[in-house]
Amino acid sequence: MILKIGNNQQPPQEDFFKHLRRRLTLSQSGLTFIEVMVALAIFSLAIVMIYQIFFSSLDRMSHLTTRLYANAMIDHRLAVIERSLRAYQTLPIEFNQHHATDMGLKTIDFDPRMKISEVEEFVDIFKIDLELTWQESNRDIKISRSAYICDFSHDMP
Repeated sequence: MILKIGNNQQPPQEDFFKHLRRRLTLSQSGLTFIEVMVALAIFSLAIVMIYQIFFSSLDRMSHLTTRLYANAMIDHRLAVIERSLRAYQTLPIEFNQHHATDMGLKTIDFDPRMKISEVEEFVDIFKIDLELTWQESNRDIKISRSAYICDFSHDMP
């Protein structure tokens, strides 16, 4: 047996790395069925979470819009009461009426309540308690506001 010494023969380490590189490139040329199924499951979970967040934010935005409208109704009613007191020297009592309001795709049935009471020790100062109640997403929601109004018009010349 004759051994050749020289550059014609490659060391065994280089053959191993060539073989390993060739094997890695062949195994990476396609995906297995399990890999595809795992990727689809992860993608599906991500899509479901995005939809839940989206619909939750739509519900919250609808709630805040309704709440903003209810606050505007109470503020408007307080302004009407104040103008009525200044113009006619009388306090209204007809705020306790249900009224349905169209809020885009749904109708909200507001239940208003008003209580007017005199403040002790003061003749011309009244406390007004306004309250709006409505039902949204199977829960009752209530907004209330209190204000003090004084009637000094009869003292003026």
